[in-house]
Amino acid sequence: MMKRIVFTDLRRAQKKKSFLICLSVIFLLMVIVTVFAIIKPSDLASYPDTKETSGKALMFLNNISIALAMAPFLVGIPVFQAVFSDDFKSRTMQTAIGHGISRRRLVLARFYEVIALLIEAHLIFSVIAVIIALVLGATMGGIGIMIGKLWFDGLLILANIAIAMLILYMSQNPTGGLVMYILLAADAFRLLLAMADMIPFLKNNGIKLSNALPGGVHTIAKNYLFGYVPSLSDVSDIGSEIEEGSAEALQKILEGTFNVDFLKAFLYTAILVGVFIILPLILSQVVFRKKELEF
Repeated sequence: MMKRIVFTDLRRAQKKKSFLICLSVIFLLMVIVTVFAIIKPSDLASYPDTKETSGKALMFLNNISIALAMAPFLVGIPVFQAVFSDDFKSRTMQTAIGHGISRRRLVLARFYEVIALLIEAHLIFSVIAVIIALVLGATMGGIGIMIGKLWFDGLLILANIAIAMLILYMSQNPTGGLVMYILLAADAFRLLLAMADMIPFLKNNGIKLSNALPGGVHTIAKNYLFGYVPSLSDVSDIGSEIEEGSAEALQKILEGTFNVDFLKAFLYTAILVGVFIILPLILSQVVFRKKELEF
């Protein structure tokens, strides 16, 4: 019964206009970024550390950050709407509970649907981006970093949706949850706390309240993770060495894995997942279990 509910709702969500528009906008955005890269490629002289790449590919990889910055809105909002917009309007939830499905499992089912739709959108984005980057002449190192950032940013989208789910199940109102998600995606709370960070006591002691939010933790983890990543040419060299079966490639990978910044990135990523994804999910189950359904 549980699997049937998940797959049925997932198929329904995939047919939602908001999600289909989301996929269409992703494709259109990729086309725009590609055309711009072809028309105005990067000057290779400005990137002396790159090897076996093209100005078009570099411009594409640089401008893809625009698409990544818009992902919380282009992907997150449609996914949230597709999964939760009809949650308290239809009788699906009542029917499931009537068939013995616990509320805890229903919350988990919705969370699984969110993850599935996010993976689907990110896979489509990744496949299109990789194909375009290869055609334009990008190195495997540059493509790897681009895809890594894309999927890492997906964690922030998931964290924001998990927190919005808590508001949704507390209020039993999808609109309230959507508003919370938009505020989180727009970093509205971080902007407010950034002003509090200027309080002399906090500033003098290096305390930044704005970093205690999902966006702040994600930014720190991302900076540690991708800040230590070697240059595109170095990453490409490692890829070439792996293909050639060189033992030095394994050594370089192990050295990077035990890099202090990488370990810090792992720590902050664990905080992002544990505090801002798993904890809100558990609280959503507790809140929803104790509330009467309001239809």
